[in-house]
Amino acid sequence: MDFLIERMTRQGLAARPAADPAGVAAAAVGLQAQDVGAARLGVRARSTAVDEAAVVNAIQHERSVVRTWLMRSTVHLVAAADLRWMAGLYGPIMERNHRTRWRNLGITEPLIDAAAIHARELLDGRGLTRHELAGELAGRGVELGEDGQAATHLLAALTARGLTCRGADRGRDATFVLLDDWVAAAPAPADPVAELARRYFRAFGPATAADFTTWSGLPSGAAIAAVRDELTEVEFDGRRGWTLGQVEAAPAFRLLPMFDNYLLGYRDRTAMLDPARHPQVYVGGIIKASVVCDGRLIGIWRLDRATRKAAVRVTPFESFTRRHHDELDRERADLERYLGRPVGLEVQAGEE
Repeated sequence: MDFLIERMTRQGLAARPAADPAGVAAAAVGLQAQDVGAARLGVRARSTAVDEAAVVNAIQHERSVVRTWLMRSTVHLVAAADLRWMAGLYGPIMERNHRTRWRNLGITEPLIDAAAIHARELLDGRGLTRHELAGELAGRGVELGEDGQAATHLLAALTARGLTCRGADRGRDATFVLLDDWVAAAPAPADPVAELARRYFRAFGPATAADFTTWSGLPSGAAIAAVRDELTEVEFDGRRGWTLGQVEAAPAFRLLPMFDNYLLGYRDRTAMLDPARHPQVYVGGIIKASVVCDGRLIGIWRLDRATRKAAVRVTPFESFTRRHHDELDRERADLERYLGRPVGLEVQAGEE
């Protein structure tokens, strides 16, 4: 379907034009990043110019991309230039949506206020893991309850208030830093909601109002109205939607990671995926890594890094054509380039 090919093109999955991780994150309006490895692979799928070391460096040292809680209160990898205005938009929403949960965990307004005061001193010029920060706060009399999620939710509350964001990883643990220490000030759009809608329909179109709400977590009416004069109304798949700007749509085959924008950015996914296969991709809160050809999900895959030679293991949903096999091998070779190590390929027998 042509509109699916256009979507892949707009998401940078065809030409893969971005020159660096920040360019990928900006064009994608952030990549979902609660799974760090998946977010890095999402950058790979949208650029031929970066490898994994460059993505790690951009997060750990250059600080050109940053992970923090944004859309739908999930962690996203965003361009540093976009971080402040997006955090300013989503912080109050996250506070409102999680107020009851935080209260049940004992994270009250007075506790957040006290933690914010001490965190400014404790995080001055350094990063701490959630458990380290909780321990140092306890030493100052700001104690959390025994629930193991309390420290994470407190940091979410501090992040919602614009105080903190994620800094460099320490092994498998995320550290948290002062936002003002980590990211320089940057110009903000006059209307953040309008800017978000503008960027969404440029990157995800053609898409509907419901698609925008599914991805952004925001009501669509005011957001679309704010940029209505910039949008092009289109009919696709029996629905009305919008795009912003023009693209030259091109066929594409890509191995997309878990939680990729293409896999979660739309409410109606029936054209993308046979409904009978939906439970194989969308499993509880997990969205599996998928094989996508011209916008349709035709299989799932996983990357096994356990041995010296990594391996891509693919489970097809349908019979693979010669084109599929050729494209799959090109993706394997690109993963080899990206990871800087040999990568094998296994396609499960019996599925074709």
